[in-house]
Amino acid sequence: MPSRSAWDARYRAAGASLPPVDPFLGEARAFLPDSSPGARTAVDVASGSGRHSLELARWGLRTLALDFSSQSLRVCRERAQDAGLPVEVRCVDLEAPDFDLGSECFDLVAVFNYLHRPLIPALRRATRRGGIVIYKTFTLRQREFCSGPRNPDHLLVENELAELFGGFRQLLYRETCENEATAALIAQRP
Repeated sequence: MPSRSAWDARYRAAGASLPPVDPFLGEARAFLPDSSPGARTAVDVASGSGRHSLELARWGLRTLALDFSSQSLRVCRERAQDAGLPVEVRCVDLEAPDFDLGSECFDLVAVFNYLHRPLIPALRRATRRGGIVIYKTFTLRQREFCSGPRNPDHLLVENELAELFGGFRQLLYRETCENEATAALIAQRP
């Protein structure tokens, strides 16, 4: 994994630009558990500069943005404050052996473009009963394209994402290989 300073440099080079929200996130909105706005919580894992964190907060969720880069989180915090959105940021090493999110803490767990298989049990535990996981990342077929990850440690095999969340109720699952190769899942903890 690149160092924290390497990630920070990457985000400094990107400046204040914020990529658009992945449309897959919007597909999950209809599956949010019922509760009063402001009472629901979300975590955006490997949040980067917060494009999904900010969107979740716009939906009325108290959102925690987690990332390894303090620079990316600085951008996220500033954008959230400027917009008056309830986003807390926390700089963490998601790949630390003792990293844990707690038990049944979040109504929504979101992960985009990140894969660290040992983290999956913590994500499953952190999802409240009736809560949902939104997960989209690259598959091995991404190597057919000129961009994106190449290391198989960061690429899913066919149907792997669905299997990693076995026992959760699959609300939506798809694997595509058009402009990029991804697997995308929305699943509910029973």
